Amino acid sequence: MAGNGGRKPYLVVKAPGHLAGHRWELTKDVHVVGRFGDIRLASPDVSKRHAELRLGSDGVWLNDLHSSNGVLHNGMRLAPDRPVRLAEGDLLQCGSVQLVFHGNGHGNGYGVTDLRDHRRRRAADPDLPTGPVRHADPPPVDDDARSSSTRFLAAATQLDPWFADVVVQQVVNEPYRALAPVFGADLGVVTRWALAARRRRLARDLVLLALLLCVLALIGFAIRAHIGEFQSDQPRINWQPYALGALPALLLGWPTVAVDIWVTEHLVLRRRLAAHHYQPAQAPDPLSSRVRERLTAVAERPAGNLIVCSHYYPFAGSGFQVDEWDMPIDIRKGTVRPEGGRRAPRPFSTGELYDVLVAAARGIGLNNLRVEERLFVDGLNVALDRRLMPTRDQPPLTRVDPHVMRAMPDGLGATRRSYVSIEIPAWSGQLVVTMYLRAVQVHGTLYLEWSAYALLPMLPQYYAVDRLPHRTAAGSAVRAGAQALARLLPALLGAPRALARRAFSARAAAAHRRRQRRLIRGGYQFDYGAQHSIREFACGLDEGTYFLGRDLSRALATTQQHLLNTVGDFLEAHGIDSENFQRQQQNLVQNFTTNNDYSVKAKHISGGAIAPGGRANASGAGGGQRAASSAPRG
Repeated sequence: MAGNGGRKPYLVVKAPGHLAGHRWELTKDVHVVGRFGDIRLASPDVSKRHAELRLGSDGVWLNDLHSSNGVLHNGMRLAPDRPVRLAEGDLLQCGSVQLVFHGNGHGNGYGVTDLRDHRRRRAADPDLPTGPVRHADPPPVDDDARSSSTRFLAAATQLDPWFADVVVQQVVNEPYRALAPVFGADLGVVTRWALAARRRRLARDLVLLALLLCVLALIGFAIRAHIGEFQSDQPRINWQPYALGALPALLLGWPTVAVDIWVTEHLVLRRRLAAHHYQPAQAPDPLSSRVRERLTAVAERPAGNLIVCSHYYPFAGSGFQVDEWDMPIDIRKGTVRPEGGRRAPRPFSTGELYDVLVAAARGIGLNNLRVEERLFVDGLNVALDRRLMPTRDQPPLTRVDPHVMRAMPDGLGATRRSYVSIEIPAWSGQLVVTMYLRAVQVHGTLYLEWSAYALLPMLPQYYAVDRLPHRTAAGSAVRAGAQALARLLPALLGAPRALARRAFSARAAAAHRRRQRRLIRGGYQFDYGAQHSIREFACGLDEGTYFLGRDLSRALATTQQHLLNTVGDFLEAHGIDSENFQRQQQNLVQNFTTNNDYSVKAKHISGGAIAPGGRANASGAGGGQRAASSAPRG
């Protein structure tokens, strides 16, 4: 596109608030806008295929794809199939979602304020005040619904019945709690696939139970018919007719198991969730209206800048803790003047420092890097603030205004604390490094607090979807039939237990929701905090490969060094002597060089009571505990 200085045109969400700031670069010739489009708008009044954007030699053209609620272009409704060309700053509206179009890169570069420039400016005029710091534009971020993490998690629900149950428990059966962030994955798409897998297994188990009952009824009839012969010394009973009568039931059980295997491996894994076939829109819709409403609410409330946590660990969803430190910095002493004496340090707010840190982190330039100031709140206290939770019978908000965030008290005992959050995904989502930096000013001291976490690759068996050999439908059917012969008897005998467990789980989940509702409506204290994310439950025990472990170390070291340099430049820009800070920074660097081993051990996950891959206890719907096997079952 001419005149854009090499930059791609892009869209930025203006409203509603929970989506504001989300950005999509137009990198392809055609982009579909909708709930399941290339530009994915999670709003119920947006159609699945709402509008279309086409990039041509003469600009970007917008077209309404016969959407239910229409497309507004600068307040004017478009006629379907009558495209219009977009200009810089045009306002688009699809349903309730407003987007701003930017077609050129003038004034929109990814530049970051260079704080080191203050040193050069002070050489000419040491007391020259600094101007406001401008955030760099965020780097482009991929659509979570199309990410590899979403695809692998969806495949895991098909491969592991336990994991599908965990997804439903976390998302569907906890309507009042906040959801832990699932970095780089779409929770709604994964949950839809989990529900579909559970429906398919339920249908299989019901058929097998009916066949098992037929066999047991036939055996009971035979025993009753020959009860007298059992009492004789030498009973002579011809079991052949009864065995032949039970044979049809067993023969019907074999295709039942074979069809379940064939649908799972061929129709779902090969034809829907393989890398070259995957489309988020193909995720099956749930049958229950209650579940549909819950998933709609999840889509409308994606992870934002408000994280509500439960118990001790605030960073639910982040994985293993791999690094932490804190640092007090003396900010009372000014820099030395050339003519002697010291300058008076200029005061600054924590918000100003956060602005600089966010801009500097975005300037690292990594793809899919996500940087944001986030507010972490204790789940037991979030209901006390209506700005964070307007109504008690709904989950907390996921996004708040930055002014609300920075108005929170940050003293000792504060249950609402803001951090600069930096997410670095790598290896197609197999590794996600998340870092949190907090700053607090206390009587001439700047206190820095740093924590880093890593989500490691999932359990190896969850990547099996990409290891399936190519087979035709007929070849897959033959293999499914062979596998069904070995699985028939365990599946037939296990069907009553599986159905009983499922009925008990559903009853316990309903009781759990009623108990939560009574606590909330009765005005009792209730923990709205998130506990664990489904990505943490799928997490493996180690880095998997040497190079992934080295990339984890590099991401931590370079990001930490970049932010510490930014803090040092910020202090000098405000006339503060940074000698004390530089000494402490050097100690951190030396410690990193000496102990340069960020290999993650299976110690704990943020959230406390679970270990990766389900190798611990997961809370059941009724509040109890159940052991989870480390390997997929069934």
